[in-house]
Amino acid sequence: MIRCETLKLEHVVGEMSKQAVVQGDFHVPKPKPGIEKIISVDKTVKITKEEVIKNKVIIEGYLNLQIVYVADAPGQPVHHTHARLEFTQFVEIDGAEPEMTVRTKVKVEDIQGKVKSGRPHMFEITAVILVFAKVTQLEEITLMVEPPPGVEAVTESLRLEEVIAEGSAQAMVSGRLRVPPEKPPVEKVLDVDASITITDKKVIENKVIIEGDITLQVIYVAAMATQPVHHMHGTIHFTQFIEVFGAQPGMNVTVEETITHVSFDVVDPCTVGVEVIMDMTAKVTEPRQLDVVVDLIGVETTRELLRVDNVVGEDHTQANVRDELVVPYEKPGVTKVLDVKVHKVEVLPEDIVIIKDKVIVSGKIEAQVLYVSDMPDQSVHHVDAVLKFRNFIPIPGATPEMNVSVRAAVEHVAGRPADSSRKVILEIVLNLTARVVDTVQIFVVICEEIPPAPPVPPGPPPCPFEHVVQAGDTIWKLSMRYHVSVDHILAANPGVDPYNLQIGSVLIIPCDP
Repeated sequence: MIRCETLKLEHVVGEMSKQAVVQGDFHVPKPKPGIEKIISVDKTVKITKEEVIKNKVIIEGYLNLQIVYVADAPGQPVHHTHARLEFTQFVEIDGAEPEMTVRTKVKVEDIQGKVKSGRPHMFEITAVILVFAKVTQLEEITLMVEPPPGVEAVTESLRLEEVIAEGSAQAMVSGRLRVPPEKPPVEKVLDVDASITITDKKVIENKVIIEGDITLQVIYVAAMATQPVHHMHGTIHFTQFIEVFGAQPGMNVTVEETITHVSFDVVDPCTVGVEVIMDMTAKVTEPRQLDVVVDLIGVETTRELLRVDNVVGEDHTQANVRDELVVPYEKPGVTKVLDVKVHKVEVLPEDIVIIKDKVIVSGKIEAQVLYVSDMPDQSVHHVDAVLKFRNFIPIPGATPEMNVSVRAAVEHVAGRPADSSRKVILEIVLNLTARVVDTVQIFVVICEEIPPAPPVPPGPPPCPFEHVVQAGDTIWKLSMRYHVSVDHILAANPGVDPYNLQIGSVLIIPCDP
C-alpha cells in the first residue's frame, strides 16, 4: 500500500539579503556640551514595520544609538548622548504577494560617528546594515513516504516544521506615562510613536500566552510661556493570550504583532494617557522527522518542488548568571532579600551569532529586588538590576549562513545580601534553547493514483521442459522462442518428423549448452 502524509508547511517563496548605507545628522541636546571626539557608538536595532507588496518586502525601523564622547569643554570630561537613526529599505523577492508571511532581520555590520567640522554640537552617524527578508506561504501538501508495492523508490530524510494550528486576536493595552521630573509639564500631545517587543511566549493547552513591552515616544508641547516642543519615553508591559486549538505544551510558536491604532490624551500636566490597539497572530509548529519519496524508479509520477526550512538541529543549555548588585546611595542598605522578580530576559537578534557547530547567545536580564532595609524601622524597599550573560549551545551541522531562533526561560532565581549592606548577590539560572534551520529545495513525489509497476515479461521455464505443440508451431519458431538450436531440439526428440508436427503432441525443449 502507498503511505502518504498530509502536512501544513511554510513554503519558502523566496529569501534575499541586501546591504545598505544609512546616514543621519544629529544635534547634541542642551545643556550637554559639544563634542571634541566621539569615543564609541553603541547600537541596537528595532524593526517597526514589515510589509509585503508584489515582488518586494518593505522594512522600516531605527537604530537606537548611545554615543560616548569627549566634551568640547575645559578638562575634556566624558559625556554621552543618544539618538535614533531611522531607515526604510526594500528587498526584492520574486513571487512575493501582500497576503504572505515575512520574517526579517537587520544586522549592523559597521557604524562610524564623526563631528561636523567647526560645529561641535552637531555630529554625523553612518551605518552599514545588512537587511534580510524571507517570504513564506502556508500550504497543505500530501507527500509520499512509502511507495507502492513492487516499486523501487529514492527517499530523502527531512526534519520539517509542521504547522499544527494558528490563531489571531486583537488586544487593547492602556497605560499612563508620568512626565520625568527634569522635563516640563505637558500642554498638548503632538504625537505618540509606539513599537512592540515580545519578551516571552508560552504554549499551553489550546492557548498561547504572550508577554511584551510597548515602547512609547511622546512628542508634546510644554506648558511654558514659549511653548517649546519636548519629548519623553516610557514603557507599558502587557500580557495577552490567543486561542490556538490544537496547541500543546512543548510545541514551538512564532508570534506576529501589528499596531493598528494609538490614541492619547492629557490626564493632567504631568500625566499622559495612552491606548494602543494591536493585532496578534500566533502560529504553533512541531518538528517532524520524515523519510519522503523524491522519485520512483521506472514509473511516471508527479513531482513538486518543495522549498521549506529543514531543522538542522535543536538543543539547549543551562546558563548560570551570577552578579553583584550595588545598591544606589539614595537607597538604604540591605539586611534581608525578600524576593527577586525577573521582568524580562532580552536576547536581541544581533546578539545571536552562529559559528561552525555552535550558537553563541548574549543577552540581558532585567530584575527587581525587594529587600528589608537596614534602617531602624526595617522598611521594605526595592532596587532594579540588569544582569548580562553570554553562553553557547552546541548544534552540530550549524554554519554561519543559516538562520537561528533562541528561547530563554528562567528556571531559578535567588538573591542574598553580600558581606556589605550595600551589595546584593543575584543568581539566576536560565534555560537557553537554540534551533538552527536551513532552507532546502527538493523535488518530492506527490501522492496520487500511481500506475502499477510494469509487468515483468515471463522468462523461459527451467530446462529441460515440455512444450505442447500448438497450431502454427515449427521447430524453427520454437528454436527462436526458447533460444535453443534446432539441432538440440531434434536431438532431444528422436523420431519426431520436423516437417509434420502434430497439434497436441509434446516436445522436450532442452537446455542449450
